[in-house]
Amino acid sequence: MKRFKTRQVLVGNVAIGGSNPIRIQSMTNTKTEDVDATVDQILKLQDAGCEIARMTVQGKKQGYALEHIKNKLLKKNCKIPLVADIHFYPPAAYIAADFVDKVRINPGNFAEKRAVFQKTILTEDEYQKELENIEEKLFLLIEKLKKNKVALRIGVNHGSLSDRIMTRYGDSVEGMVASAIEYTKICQKLDYHDIIYSMKSSSSFVTIEAYRALVKEMLKLNLDYPIHLGVTEAGDIEDGIIKSSVGIGALLLDGIGDTIRVSLTADPTEEIEPAKILAHLSSTRSKTSLQNLDCKKRSTNKKVTLAIKTKLEHLQDDKISMVDIFYLEDIAPTQKNLHLIKKLKSQNITLISKDDFPDVLKVCTLKNISQNPNEKFALEVSFEDSFENIKKINPSYLIFKPNTSNSTVDEIREFIFFLQNNDIDIPIILNLQYTGSFEDIKILASSELGLILYEKFVDSILLETNSSKIDNLDLSLNILQACNLKKHKTEFIACPGCGRTLFDIQKVLKKIKEKTPNMPDLKIAVMGCIVNGPGEMQDADFGYVGSGEGKIDLYMHKKCIEKNIDEKDAVDKLISLIEKHTNKEKVTL
Repeated sequence: MKRFKTRQVLVGNVAIGGSNPIRIQSMTNTKTEDVDATVDQILKLQDAGCEIARMTVQGKKQGYALEHIKNKLLKKNCKIPLVADIHFYPPAAYIAADFVDKVRINPGNFAEKRAVFQKTILTEDEYQKELENIEEKLFLLIEKLKKNKVALRIGVNHGSLSDRIMTRYGDSVEGMVASAIEYTKICQKLDYHDIIYSMKSSSSFVTIEAYRALVKEMLKLNLDYPIHLGVTEAGDIEDGIIKSSVGIGALLLDGIGDTIRVSLTADPTEEIEPAKILAHLSSTRSKTSLQNLDCKKRSTNKKVTLAIKTKLEHLQDDKISMVDIFYLEDIAPTQKNLHLIKKLKSQNITLISKDDFPDVLKVCTLKNISQNPNEKFALEVSFEDSFENIKKINPSYLIFKPNTSNSTVDEIREFIFFLQNNDIDIPIILNLQYTGSFEDIKILASSELGLILYEKFVDSILLETNSSKIDNLDLSLNILQACNLKKHKTEFIACPGCGRTLFDIQKVLKKIKEKTPNMPDLKIAVMGCIVNGPGEMQDADFGYVGSGEGKIDLYMHKKCIEKNIDEKDAVDKLISLIEKHTNKEKVTL
């Protein structure tokens, strides 16, 4: 496996980057000042395989609690590295640096005012003056980090860029990279180099784009600091693992990433196993690494379609409308089948099959292509076939089946590059077949498809698995939704919860999901507090945000509609708000 080569940075007794394995992290969701509860959760995380544990530190109370947490862990012979997560309050970072192994700061709010998403023009002098103010506040922290040999994560979040960055770059990936590099240059000026980066977004594709853009800038500036991967606000276990796998897995397959966290709105220990699978995946499935960062995307603006392989009698009426291409198996010439084919054709659904049947596109291989030049057909090609033979024929579709044993992404890229180099522009159905456990298949398919769909390499996906626990159609739809390419249900942005969370976020998310099951054009954010809430849910239609103990703010788009609602009434008020505004074709204010 070729990985983007980074330097080694020590976080306590754990080395990140260099030739070290990909490290697995998580974050506590206890109140940090509740020392016993936090210690207990960290011990459970360590037992589950977590290598680095992060805690939120909002203020001095939480900062000083870190000393007691560390001492209690040492008494229990637990030496897991500890990380302090800082937002808005630099003094908390100065305190935490005496007791932890790494401090995470968010450049969007560490030393600048909270973003209000209102552009104001800054002159170059004003912009530089604000940078000087940042340097003054960062100087105090860096001096203590150097003294105590503590690492620093420059953790950029797409949803919490500073107003200063927004005025120059807008809400963009370019702004995310600029934010990280500005802080890096200050650190370098102060001769401090124990830096780790992260570039998180609640969108899997924005996450991929941001990390790739960062790596390109690092190559340009000759930087080699380790990279922490994550998709923020990914949601609960059902959706969050897929969404995280799309973003994290796609980057790992390209050799990017030294440490990861799978953020889930669940017990933190639930994050560890999927992270382990993702870390293992990166070492076995791809060898092409960063040479593809600048690979040519296919110039298609067409929507990615969904294909499914099935027998006619297995088609379910409630799912037919979600599928664009049916690959039919074992078609018997019965009246019922004739009627169903006619019905499917009337809905503009494409039908393909290896069987000869009227109104169904024949699937051929290179060995049995029809000699009739006027006959339309789909051509099934495996990686073992000679691609050169494709030049001589003109099928309606190319169905590509890579070798399923390993390096699937490499084989797909090789096939796509062959087509591009020979100016062959035929719609591609990617037929991926997976075997293994339910969790392995879900994570592997999401990772590989995430990368391929981000590259716009294929026009349609056809997923097959050997697990009776997996509904191939549901998994395909969930992956496409995680890629924001095809929506079939309500989408949720939900933070994992931490010591800042002001309500039972897991319980509330479950309740809201039960009340909004099948609303494909709707995106709802459920956020534990206001630290990243309003920013990370910028593109959500509705937001449910903790604003105080037992108090909730409700949002539409980026606007707060109602403040300080009692928690017991908040879910019902949110549902009423949704019902009121979703009768229209589009949610509007």
